[in-house]
Amino acid sequence: MDRKKWLVVVAVDLAMALAALDSTVIGTAMPTVVASLGGLSLFSWVFSIYLLTSTVALPIFGRLSDLFGRRNMFVVAVWIFTGASALCGLATGMVFLIAARALQGIGAGGVFALSQAVFGEIFPPHERGKMQGYLAAVWGISALVGPLIGGLIVQYLGWRWTFFVNVPVGIAANYMLVIGLTGLASQGTRRRIDYAGAACLVVSIVALMLALLEIGKVGQRARVEAIAGLAVCLVFTAAFLAIESRAPEPILPLGLFGSRTFVTTTVCLFLSGVAMFGAISFIPLFVQAVLGGTAVQAGSVLTPISLSWVTGSTIGGRLLNRLGYRTLAVAAMISLTTGYLLFTRLGAGSPLSHAAGSGIFLGLGMGVITVTTVVAVQTATPPDQIGVVSTLPFFFRNIGATIGVAVMGTILNAHVQGAGGSPLTLAAGEGAFQAMPGLFREQLAAGIRAAFVFGLSAVAFGVPASLLVPSLSPTRLGTEEDTRAAPTTAPLD
Repeated sequence: MDRKKWLVVVAVDLAMALAALDSTVIGTAMPTVVASLGGLSLFSWVFSIYLLTSTVALPIFGRLSDLFGRRNMFVVAVWIFTGASALCGLATGMVFLIAARALQGIGAGGVFALSQAVFGEIFPPHERGKMQGYLAAVWGISALVGPLIGGLIVQYLGWRWTFFVNVPVGIAANYMLVIGLTGLASQGTRRRIDYAGAACLVVSIVALMLALLEIGKVGQRARVEAIAGLAVCLVFTAAFLAIESRAPEPILPLGLFGSRTFVTTTVCLFLSGVAMFGAISFIPLFVQAVLGGTAVQAGSVLTPISLSWVTGSTIGGRLLNRLGYRTLAVAAMISLTTGYLLFTRLGAGSPLSHAAGSGIFLGLGMGVITVTTVVAVQTATPPDQIGVVSTLPFFFRNIGATIGVAVMGTILNAHVQGAGGSPLTLAAGEGAFQAMPGLFREQLAAGIRAAFVFGLSAVAFGVPASLLVPSLSPTRLGTEEDTRAAPTTAPLD
């Protein structure tokens, strides 16, 4: 491999590591951020807005790279992410931080979308599988060490450095991209970008999240705003579907919903996203606010989830040809349900090992269902649609995660406020969680458990859904639409 290709490999891996680390580091840092800036009622928005903007950016950056070249759009994505990271570190309030996280999510979505595209363009077909494997390893390692790194940074440098550390690495990655990707341009035909569909999707999801946040508040005005938000969501969702049915290059090809394999596996992954990212978001809050643990301890509880996620992906990939989609999907949903059932039994006196052990079931289930869905969707897709479909499992998983985190945040706020608590009085400095009154600690524990019950219901519903997954595999195709597909060997995550 020549020097320029090595520069590209290092640069792309660095960019992917930044985006992957940020999605897990923030979970450990957020309890301390809330204690410093205030705004517990906006806690879920820090996660939801990032997931929302990164999800919408996935297909948009893919289309823009066809028009303006992989290198140009990759550099733009990394600069957006780097600049937004600096703004996050400079945040003086929760609203400021949420706005910066929205911008950061746009950059992360571009990085996710273009990492595989760049490798696919500069490496010949026989090398692409190996290079995509490098990306998967980078993602897995970053997810594994992210929570612990986040805890160490928060404890020894302060929460702002969880964002500032991205700046020098982002600058270095962009320098190597510019040097290594000289001359790289778009090779495809110019296609129309589905701006109208993307806009309708953004409005519908934002309206839904606003409605969910209002549902947990008290008063007539809150109920009216919640109903109005749901109405706007329905209108723009209908408009989105109408636009997608006519768009020449839709963000979401509606014809895919005629495939049973696509629908059933995607539903399972959507429900998994609803539950999984809620756990990643609220377990650190439980450890620090309820159990009185430190940021490092909160990170150590998330680490088994990340490790078992990587393990589940590896095991699932190796067993897929032998056991098929249905068997693995059922096993994954049962594992997720078991993990969440254990989470609902957490209390103020629970040991950290209980939370960590419960998370292992979540990680294994999420790893298995992710690899199963990605391979199943690609196998059930005609070859000329694989490029578009490759992002859809993650798109729907992120949509589910956005909804799940928002709903769990709403449940938590509604429970605490209904019990007479006032979350906004919590922000009194970095040690606010350790100094929290015992009564409020109990109220918060009950609220988080109520949020976990919602996550449990989501994955439990996924068990019967997984039974509807076709009993097929990459080496055993069906006689319906799946026979039109050609499997791909390129890993996606």
